[in-house]
Amino acid sequence: MARNLQQTGFVPRQKHGNICWTKPNTGRYKCNIDASFSKHLNKVGLGMCIRDEHGAFVLAKTDWFSLICEVHIGEALGLISALEWVHELNLGLVDYEMDAKRVVDSFLSSRHDVT
Repeated sequence: MARNLQQTGFVPRQKHGNICWTKPNTGRYKCNIDASFSKHLNKVGLGMCIRDEHGAFVLAKTDWFSLICEVHIGEALGLISALEWVHELNLGLVDYEMDAKRVVDSFLSSRHDVT
């Protein structure tokens, strides 16, 4: 599993005690991703932030789409958006971090799920 995490650049986050941001390894960037949901506005908001190996801010991006959806779907769309954005930026090695356990577990799974 550790090798798989290293290859994908995905860093699962555990929620125990105080949570603090950790820097990526030397020569890498870190992209934190989150989604927000507003039933009142019928919208899902996406936010992502990239920091360098020293923790310095590099870039951030926000986006939203209409039609509220299930949380894991919105979080997965946030991951897809971040992957596309980072690919367009051509930054090199990037670690991704998010708090959507279901999405992270599915991404790291060897099971092929078309949804």
